[in-house]
Order: sequence, then C-alpha cells, then structure tokens
Amino acid sequence: MTQASHPPALSEQELLARTEEFNRAAEAYWRELRDEPSGRVHALNKPFGTVAEAPATVYRLGLVLAELHLGIGHTVLDFGAGSCWLASCLNRLGCRTIAIDVSLAALELGREAFALDRRHRPELEPRFLPYDGHRIPLPDASVDRVVCFDALHHVPNLGEVLSELFRVLREGGRAVLAEPGEGHSHAGHSLFDAERCGVLENELSVPDLERRARRAGFTDVRLKPYPDPGAISLGAAAYVRLMEGDAGIFPMAALQESLRQFFLVTLAKGEELVDSRNPRLLRAEIRRADPGGDLRGRGGAVLPVSLALRNTGDTLWRHEIDGIGGYVVVSGHLLAEDGRLVSSPFSRVFRTPLPHPVAPGESARVVADVPLPAERGRYLVRIDLVDERVGWFSQAGSPTLDVPVVIETGTDAPPAPGLRARLSTTSKAVGARPGTAVSFPVRLENVGRSPWPHAPAPRSGTVSLGGHLLDRAGRVVARDFLRLPLPRTVAPGEAVEVPCSFSAPLEPGDYRIELDLVMEMVCWFEERGTQPLGVPLVVEDETPDSFDPGLLRAALEPGAGGADTLQGPCGSTLRLPVRARNTGNTLWRARSPGPRGQVNLGGHLLDGGRRMLVPDFLRASLPRDVAPGENVDVTVLVDIPSAPGRYVIELDMVDEGIAWFGENGSPTLPVTLDAVRS
Repeated sequence: MTQASHPPALSEQELLARTEEFNRAAEAYWRELRDEPSGRVHALNKPFGTVAEAPATVYRLGLVLAELHLGIGHTVLDFGAGSCWLASCLNRLGCRTIAIDVSLAALELGREAFALDRRHRPELEPRFLPYDGHRIPLPDASVDRVVCFDALHHVPNLGEVLSELFRVLREGGRAVLAEPGEGHSHAGHSLFDAERCGVLENELSVPDLERRARRAGFTDVRLKPYPDPGAISLGAAAYVRLMEGDAGIFPMAALQESLRQFFLVTLAKGEELVDSRNPRLLRAEIRRADPGGDLRGRGGAVLPVSLALRNTGDTLWRHEIDGIGGYVVVSGHLLAEDGRLVSSPFSRVFRTPLPHPVAPGESARVVADVPLPAERGRYLVRIDLVDERVGWFSQAGSPTLDVPVVIETGTDAPPAPGLRARLSTTSKAVGARPGTAVSFPVRLENVGRSPWPHAPAPRSGTVSLGGHLLDRAGRVVARDFLRLPLPRTVAPGEAVEVPCSFSAPLEPGDYRIELDLVMEMVCWFEERGTQPLGVPLVVEDETPDSFDPGLLRAALEPGAGGADTLQGPCGSTLRLPVRARNTGNTLWRARSPGPRGQVNLGGHLLDGGRRMLVPDFLRASLPRDVAPGENVDVTVLVDIPSAPGRYVIELDMVDEGIAWFGENGSPTLPVTLDAVRS
C-alpha cells in the first residue's frame, strides 16, 4: 500500500523544512484561482464544479457525511477547507462550522460563497480562520468533529497536523478524512499543479497514517471499503444471484482497484458520545407525579402538571437551551375528546425545559404549566418530549401521556388574559441601506394579568421582544430575525418603550418586520391572542459607507515585499507592507470630518501565547477610499518592543468610533514579531 511521492520523492526532513514554502505555494494557487473568472466560478460552485467531477465528489461527500455522525449544533472543523464548499453544506445541516486554511484567498472565496446563498444560517456563526501550517488557532477540546476532504495529502507535516486535530477534538469525537489513494501524486492534474504552482502532492500510506494517528492519541482507525460510483455494475440476473448469496458473482478486482484510489478514514478519540444532537433511540416513560385526574379550570387559565420522566432509550438528553436545537423539552398537543387535533400538528400547547441532562436510565421531574383552551368542553393534552429541530419522541415510537382537560367556564365568561400585550410604534415605515443599523422605538403595554420578567439575555421564563423577517409577499425570510431583552420587569398595566435595533438584510428589497413578544421556552404572545406589529422595511440598492456601515469585512495579507514574520532590534522601527481587500459591502472612507467613520489599518500586540499586551498597538491611514471588492496597499510602521522576545501583531481593520472588523467576524492577520537585543 505504500507509495513514494512523485516527483521528486522527498524525505520527511525535507518536507518539514519546506513547510512554509508549500504554504506560500497554496496561497499563490488560490489567489490565481480567485482572480481567474472561470476558476472563481468553479470554486464557488463546488461540489458541482463540472459535470465530469460532480458525481464522484457528491458520492464521496455522502460517504463522509454518513461517517461523521453529525448532530445539530455540532461544532465541526473543516480542515484545509479551500473555498469552504463543505463548510457550506455543514452549515445548512445545522452545524457550527470553522473553516481553516493556510490560504487567505481560499477563505475569501468561502466567505463569498456563504454571502451568495441566503439559505445559509448566520445564527450558527460560521468562522473562517487563517492557519499558519503548524498550530490550529483553537483551544483544546473545542470541536465535536473534524473533516478533511482532499486536503491532507497536501500537508508536509502530517504528524504535527494529526496531533493538532487530536488536541482540538473533544473526547468522544471523530475525524473523517477523504483522500485520494495510490498514484495520485503522479496523475496528470497533480503533476500540473505541482510543477506550475509548487503545491505539495503527497502519497498517503495507510499503515503510515495509522501509525501516526495512534501516536497522536487517536484510539481507533477505521477505513470504509466503498467502490467508486462507476466501478461496479451488474446485470439484473447477476444482481439477484448476489442478493441470494452467490458471492462469486461480485467483481472483487474492481472493488480492490477502487480501494487503492480513494481512502475514507475515520479516526476516533475515545468512545463516541450519543446525545440528543445526534440521537439513536429516543424513548421516554412519562407519568403523572401528582395525584392525577382531570385538569379542571376556566378557559384561558394556566394549570401546573407535575411529571416524572425516565430515559428508556440509549441517548443522553441535553437540556441547555441554545436556540439551535438538539436539546430536549417537554411539550404537547391539544386534542378534542375524541382524539382529533384541535390545532396544527406543528403547534404546541406548552414547552418546558428539563432541569438537568438526563442520561439513559436516569429520571427527572418537571412541572409543566399547561394553558387551558378558551372554550368550555372536554379535551385531551397529549404530553410528549421533543428533541428540538430533530423530532418528537412519539415519531420514534415512544409512548405519550394523555391528560383529560375539562373547561368549566368558557367564552361566555372569559377570564382576564395571562400573557397579553399591545404593541405600537410611531414609525410607519423604515428605510435602510444593506446591512446598516436600524433602530426605531416600540411601545409595549402589558394588558394581561401576568408580569413580564426580564433578564440581560434571553433565558427560559423571561419575556423578550422578538421578530420575524418577511418578504414583500408575506413569506418568512428569517424566523427569529431579532430577539431583544426588555429593560426591566413590566407589571400588568405598565408600559415600556424599547428601541427595536437590528441590522438590515444584505439583499435590497421590500421587507416587513413582524414584531411580537415571546416568553422564552413557553410561547409567543400571538399564540395567546396578542396582535403582532408589522413594520414595513425598505432596503435600498445603495452601497453603505463607513459612516453608517453595513457588512465590515476585510481580507488581509502581507503586501509586496512583506512577510508574516518580522525580526528587528528592540526599540527600533520596521516598515510592514499590508494588502487589504474589501470583502464586505461597505465603502471604506479614508478621511472623516469627525471622530467616527474613518477606516484605518490597526493592530493589537500579543505575547507569544496570544495573550493581549497592548490592545491598540498601531494605526495606519488608508491612502484613498476603498470600494467593496477593491484592494488597497498600506504601509504600517511597527515600533518593536524594548523587551526582547517573541510577539504577535494581530492586524485588523477598524472603523473608528464604530467597531474593529474582527469583532464582527472578519479575519485578522497575525504577524510574528521577534524582538532581539541590539
């Protein structure tokens, strides 16, 4: 299975010595691809780059996704992400993605790909991190999964990289590698890239990979023996014979040839944890913990029901609410006495969080506040558990609990509503440029009989101002588009004014913000009879500027003659050329009449361990205004510290008086600074 690199064969010492050279070659490759129109389109359209390569890529992608055992809300590191097409798929599957690559140009393409497709989920906070080829800039045990698709064979320091992947992976996690097999390094396209761009095209050896992976700490190494999609095809009669046990009909030679050409490797870090983000068997026993009997009361009342729950499945129930999903709550539906659903099968009567995680075999007690229907009559509340954004337990065959409900006084004598609000604003319509800050006042009046608890950040049982974004036709563009805490507790009869503040959508058009109050983990007030407040929002097709910015994003790289490592005598001054590309949607103003709105190149000084020493270490002005998509070259003067040692300058753009770009997710540029005695 072992094959030498072609051409030329390099020793491990030679590979390690040339690590920085290969990293620079990767950046040059991606810059050229980014700047060439057809190459750019190909990269942004992956995995559907070409008709010829798409079938094999998508087929292998399916195998990778199956091996990852993904769960909703999992943090997944896409190592060697390139144009981030795989991170894009993972984001839409509900994962928190961290795309990492040695090439800033590749990550720039990735950000563009995310911006082009509105189906991406920004609430999952996708990250794009530059990588120095040695240490992954993440804490220990910070990701649930690692995926590497066609990238590991470009790595010169395989042992170091595997150790880093093991370090950042949580216990119970797994790394899945999809790599070309034997002969790849001397295939035509590989030779072309190696000779023309200088990128490394290595051969992976399965025994060597296993040895290095176990040395890094991985507890198990597994490979999946799948044929290429076009490798094996049987006639109908032969297929039937194979199904009936005639193994001789199987073309083993074709399978073996496929196995030599593609490696699908799974590296395990301990025993896999199965929780409600990626469940297997969701099964619960639900029973009443109170005396039982019918729930009786007036229409609209809220009655407590004490429940005892036991986890009879094989999956840990997570309880922490994160807004993404993969956690378990107690919920239920309202049925008529004959068992017919009174409302939509997707609506809920209540939602009650668990008090703590519940492992298989363990139990928990909760008190569910069940709101009664308004009209008199006999009903059933069917109590179930739901794995948020995954499914109801009953859909997996878990038993539910029916609680009879008797409404003794209905609409002929309606009680005062519990949660009820009146929302109003003086703003008839709101206009903005793409991505810019929007704010208008909203008056909230408590016309119910229950106080509205508040908290600095939304948590279960508190009341927040929320809203959905709708398009011109009334279709939901973004559910939970905004969520704002109240400034204080609001008692019945009181009112409070809240600034409704958010960032406008990045796409121009006519929208509508539909505002409502929400009691976190219980219900939206609309479900209890409150009329939502609709406010038209017009996003103009006009480029924002840094006085009133939209999306502040930049791609930074060393300029002509620059480097990512500096060295000089203590107390001296060095010149550092930097190239900045405006990858956002906002015009950067180089001059400002006041203290706000001018964009500069800035930087923080860190020690060798990336701890902050000087938060505002340097500044350099732009020579001119910079429009979205344009590049600008800036030279910054670096004053070398008086104490010798290794430092890191974290370069970033700053919109003066408004924000550092890095605070909004824009990547920074780390530059190593060695201060030596003069």
